[in-house]
Amino acid sequence: MKKISLEKKYIIYASILLLCVIIPALPYIKVKILEMPFIASLYWCILIGIMFFILPWLYIPVKNPVSRYLVGYGLSGGIIFIALKFVPGVFMKKLGASPYDTSISGILVNALTIIPAITAKEMIRYYSFASACKTLKHKRTAIFLITIIMCLVEINFGNLLSIKEFKELFIYSTQILLPIAAKNILMSVFVFYGGVLPSVVYIGIIQLFEKCFPVLPELSWLLDGAIGIVFPIVYAMFISDHVFATARKRSEDKKSDVMYLISLLVATAFAWFCVGVFPVYPSVILTGSMEPLIMPGDVVLVHKISNEDEIYELSKGDIINFKRGNIIITHRIKEVFKDEAGNVSFETKGDNNNAVDEDKVQPNDIRGTVIKVVPKIGLLTLILKGQDKIPEGVIDN
Repeated sequence: MKKISLEKKYIIYASILLLCVIIPALPYIKVKILEMPFIASLYWCILIGIMFFILPWLYIPVKNPVSRYLVGYGLSGGIIFIALKFVPGVFMKKLGASPYDTSISGILVNALTIIPAITAKEMIRYYSFASACKTLKHKRTAIFLITIIMCLVEINFGNLLSIKEFKELFIYSTQILLPIAAKNILMSVFVFYGGVLPSVVYIGIIQLFEKCFPVLPELSWLLDGAIGIVFPIVYAMFISDHVFATARKRSEDKKSDVMYLISLLVATAFAWFCVGVFPVYPSVILTGSMEPLIMPGDVVLVHKISNEDEIYELSKGDIINFKRGNIIITHRIKEVFKDEAGNVSFETKGDNNNAVDEDKVQPNDIRGTVIKVVPKIGLLTLILKGQDKIPEGVIDN
């Protein structure tokens, strides 16, 4: 009987370990695991024990190993990611109660459920990378495929297959699929250059915060997706391009570090701007009610109204951005009404409409005043939201 070579054994071990990640992600088994969290924790602990004490451990041949530094990057990255999501929630007052059990016992259960699963998966990622580097010719292709597998096991294919419309698919991809891919790219960078611990620290901080903190941000799908995509990619590029560079001058490193930091800050600021964190925010026009001044697909820049005095300063002819149900509307004020108690309301009309809107706009519905029109840059949003209905009481041609 032919003896299996050591290289083939490594491949077999890695394949079995990857299979051990895939099996719990299968729909039926995943449902059962959710019903028995401690059984799942025991499963991951057993895998950790097998890799620690039974399998021959492998190392990724990195020329400039700096794992002790990457633990700090994992810690800071996790904190930055949480802040990027939490700060807009605070400014926009979009915070809600956590859906998870945040009692002391609940936090303990969450920690015991999260930590073994993360540790085992990242150990398997590392072992698979190391096995590919040691035995395969096309190492990069293998690492890419392993990262794809780690992405696929996180996707809920039941939800994905239930999507019928392109708009829903776009939103699901932006909020769920692409952030999963971006996160796994960053974790693969952590694992390849710094080992298991930096990756565990990074994702562990994020997941423990989400499962254990009593208040969580309730962000729009656009902002949630933007943060989930942009930050991991930029951070992965930063780590790959700077922390491990050995042949560059220090001044060049500093210059590049500054550029990456600026890129991250600009991307973050743009995402926050799009959802109204700053005093001025954008709003996409979906209909032709304000033609020819504002066309469908144009974006208006709106100055946010932040206090009661600004409401009373509004006058006939101002273009306001207001909420009616779940729809944001941009129309011009035709008349300002005051009752005996001094309370104001506003009659509005689209410039292209034949009649005024049926319902008056109340102060609490007003979001801000239009200060600038930027043509056509909201066409993608127009396509995605083109089927949204005009709320009752608003005339539109």
